Amino acid sequence: MEFKFILMRKTHRSFYRVLRFINFSFIAVLIGCSQQAPINKEFSTGIPFDTNTALATYTLPYLEPYSSLSGFYPLDDGQEALLARLAMIQAAEKSIDLQYYIYRDDNTSSLMTWALYQAAERGVRIRILLDDMQSRDDATLATLSSHPNIELRLFNPFENRSFRLLGFVGDFDRLNRRMHNKAIIADGAFAITGGRNIGNEYFAANDTVDFGDFDLLLIGAAVADITVQFDVYWNSRPATPVEYLVDNIQAPTETQLAQWHQTLENYFKDSAYITTLAELPLAQNIKNQSLDFYLAEAVVVYDQPSKVYAKDTNALLLHQITAVLEQAESDFLLISPYFVPTKNGAKALADAAREGLNVTIITNSLASNDVFAVHGWYAKYRKMLLEGGVKLYEVKVDPSLKKDRSWLGSSQTSLHAKTFIIDRHTVFVGSFNFDPRSAYINTEMGVFLDTPEFVEHIYQQMDTGLIKNTYRLALNNGEIIWIDDHNAVQFDSEPNASIWAKIGAWLSGILPIESQL
Repeated sequence: MEFKFILMRKTHRSFYRVLRFINFSFIAVLIGCSQQAPINKEFSTGIPFDTNTALATYTLPYLEPYSSLSGFYPLDDGQEALLARLAMIQAAEKSIDLQYYIYRDDNTSSLMTWALYQAAERGVRIRILLDDMQSRDDATLATLSSHPNIELRLFNPFENRSFRLLGFVGDFDRLNRRMHNKAIIADGAFAITGGRNIGNEYFAANDTVDFGDFDLLLIGAAVADITVQFDVYWNSRPATPVEYLVDNIQAPTETQLAQWHQTLENYFKDSAYITTLAELPLAQNIKNQSLDFYLAEAVVVYDQPSKVYAKDTNALLLHQITAVLEQAESDFLLISPYFVPTKNGAKALADAAREGLNVTIITNSLASNDVFAVHGWYAKYRKMLLEGGVKLYEVKVDPSLKKDRSWLGSSQTSLHAKTFIIDRHTVFVGSFNFDPRSAYINTEMGVFLDTPEFVEHIYQQMDTGLIKNTYRLALNNGEIIWIDDHNAVQFDSEPNASIWAKIGAWLSGILPIESQL
């Protein structure tokens, strides 16, 4: 099956109702699948929104006049993204649900885990669902889950815990399929979803690489929908309690807890990173209770968890996204770090541009891409796209640039945001990359928003951000050139990329691996 997005001219403004129907029509089926779990585990659902909690009280002035809408605050800065999560965790009174593909064992992740543990200590119910692709210390996870208020499940786990790679030999098709969804929900009142995982590189706390990413802090109707999505995955067959994977589980001792706290204190005590958190616009807005939420109709969409074991299902998120893309009439802006359109997808985009659709694509350059195999296959379609009239931009890696609060990237930055905009009013934010892996292999999620005001803000930022932070690609006598409009420089080959990266990308592009990217 080919990865294919067909862009057509259609006038149809009721797609939000259609998507909401699609979103909820599968819930009964999904819960049915979850009840077929091969292990005995407790079924649970999100704790309903309670107007008496502090977080709920905070949202009511924004939402009372607009009960059917959702409010959102864009998190395009890594530090603000961490601060928002910590603020939610620390303010939660009843429940926190957390779902991620990657959850690192580093400083910011440990700080967030400590906040979760402290929330559990004050009686908050914590449910943590992590994909099992990342190798972690099972004993540490089990120790965390030993707290009476914390449950931790691993999605689609490896049976061989010591030699995980050996599992691929006999069980590749299952283990190759991962949960890429990303969400955190507090008290049914606030949620965050988007492209970020949990780790230093996602929160602007890494000295070597900063993933320029994008999340939404959400309130209102979308939070309930994200909670339903979490429940579907939490109760699904692949979600396995960590206790089934670990023997001799022991609760942390007081000494271990004290050491954990001391380690965090020593690391962050004189940290400029932590000091500047209090100076962020988000921090001031939270303090003054003056968060400036955009209000919009929102539709949460997601793959079924059965995508990892029933691959022939027709209920793919890809189909929901394609249905929306088909409505594009004037503009299509795509921001994707891992862009592998395939031949059919590239042709559809080029044809749409020839027919008058203004198609703009922003992705990583070879130098900023952390997966050169992806770049090798994307590069095969650049000429086709440019010949069709698609505007193509690649993120720079330029040490001379001053680091900005921008998800378009800056010095030492790799683009990681995943979003697209249709006709300057409909925006999608989520975990979905425009590549075969997101389309057919991994599970994904996201949210559609009808928000012309916010889209206009994005375009205003982009007007200057593209010139400063990206290369504009063009054709010169049939050959691709990279134009640095900010410095008035032109390149005839991949800028700032090492010879080894170029060789690696080229070799990847001739290997039969496109369907896995």
